[in-house]
Amino acid sequence: MLRALAIRNFAIISELDLKLEPGFTAITGETGAGKSILVDALGLLLGDRAESSLVAPGCKQAELAATFTLEGVPHAREWLEEQAMEEDDELLLRRVISADGRSRAWINGRSATIGQLGELGALLVEIHGQHEHQQLEKPDTQRRLLDGEIPPDLVTAVAESFGDWRSAQQELERFEQEAGDPDQLELLRFQCRELDELNLLDGEFDELEKEQERLSRSDDIRLAAGRATAALDQDEAPSVRGLLHEALQELGRVGEFEPRLAEAADMLEEARINVDEAFAMVERVGEEEAGDPERLAEVNRRLQKSLDLARKHRIEPGELPALAVSLGERLDRLEHQGERRGELERAVEAADRTWRQHAEALSKARAEASRSLSARVCECLSELGMDQASLAFQVTPDADSTPTVHGRDRVAIEFSANAGQPPRPLARVASGGELSRVALALMIASGHRQGPHTRIFDEVDAGVGGETAHAVGRFLRQAAGDGQALCVTHLAQVAACADHQLRVIKYSEKGATTTRIEQLGAKARKTEIARMLGSAESSTSLAHAEEMLGKGGI
Repeated sequence: MLRALAIRNFAIISELDLKLEPGFTAITGETGAGKSILVDALGLLLGDRAESSLVAPGCKQAELAATFTLEGVPHAREWLEEQAMEEDDELLLRRVISADGRSRAWINGRSATIGQLGELGALLVEIHGQHEHQQLEKPDTQRRLLDGEIPPDLVTAVAESFGDWRSAQQELERFEQEAGDPDQLELLRFQCRELDELNLLDGEFDELEKEQERLSRSDDIRLAAGRATAALDQDEAPSVRGLLHEALQELGRVGEFEPRLAEAADMLEEARINVDEAFAMVERVGEEEAGDPERLAEVNRRLQKSLDLARKHRIEPGELPALAVSLGERLDRLEHQGERRGELERAVEAADRTWRQHAEALSKARAEASRSLSARVCECLSELGMDQASLAFQVTPDADSTPTVHGRDRVAIEFSANAGQPPRPLARVASGGELSRVALALMIASGHRQGPHTRIFDEVDAGVGGETAHAVGRFLRQAAGDGQALCVTHLAQVAACADHQLRVIKYSEKGATTTRIEQLGAKARKTEIARMLGSAESSTSLAHAEEMLGKGGI
């Protein structure tokens, strides 16, 4: 929960260091004193968009910081672990907004994006603004409220079975697209026949190119071999083999007298052996190389066919073997597409049946939960001064609906503010003040089991008064639960129900307007609530304030 908030040079707040406690805290003060600025500052620390106009006049930048404890918010701790930003049991958020419009943010001292602040902020704090209750008009919001009353495994089962159905459906659609028309299938058969007739092997194209070069140079090879053979060994003129033999004979006669010559003779003997082997190889090539026009023609034919097919398929010739395998596999699938289509259609039907089973179970659970939640909300509305109002969650199943991630039901809240009036969709009949109280009643009736441990309410009590305001205060105290709730309020009845109270004061200093915040003790609270009732100097107001604080549990 939120334990500390520090603000520097933000709007009309020059400097503020605020300590916050668990429970329900009321934030009060004169109109225009800057109470909602606290909510704005916290919103920026939780990822709201910043504007340079928020920087105090004459200052280069505004600085905001908030300290949270992570006890009771495991999802926030998990998020920090995933981002490698965890630091013990405390969390520090910091943001700096420059007068030139730039903004920087840090999470536990590590640079962060505004998107990361928003993701983490959603796990830490709920902010309910003056118009936040308008979200109630949206069907998705109404469905989520009801689903919060249902075992989560039922909702998860529908979502997972929908995912399975969608995957099966997409697989069938891909198959149908790939199957194409009969003309496309015939073209694929023709392409596979061409590739099969060529039957080009991996690496064969490179080898054919080398063989083509050798065969086309057959005459050059034969002539070169003949000239080399003559140079190595011929009778009419000195040759390599004859000269080596002569040199070895001469050295053999004197080698025993000069070790170096004996060593040279050994090297020449090794050279003679190599020359003999080379001579035999060259002679053999010269005799064998008679040219093979038929083989050259065959090689040229295969190379030309390979090049033609490669151009047709817009690939390199060396890629033809892989293409042949790929097209062959595709043809095999399409040749048996009747069987494959049947398999895929059966998979879609099975997934659809599974989804409908889970969707039916979810529909029954929603119908049951709607009755109990509607009854609890009506009880809460009665306490909020709307004893003639009725509210009901209407669950309308569509047995023939296409699978969706949320099931087959249309969930809608129907509301009637007065006895004798038929219920109608909430968005059509509820006023702003009624919506605000409906939102609060829903929060209490649902037990606010989900969501962060810190909740901020910015004048959600607008438009109520009298005994209803007392009920709003009690409900806000319940909303804190075992966590924390802060409420900006103008109502003394609401403030009297709080565990703690902060007073926002606006004043002028050195020609500039600034704001400070005081944490009120018991005596100061009585004076502030008397002011909210009409006069801090009136003995009647002071007595009434003391009575209200007593009823509020202080």
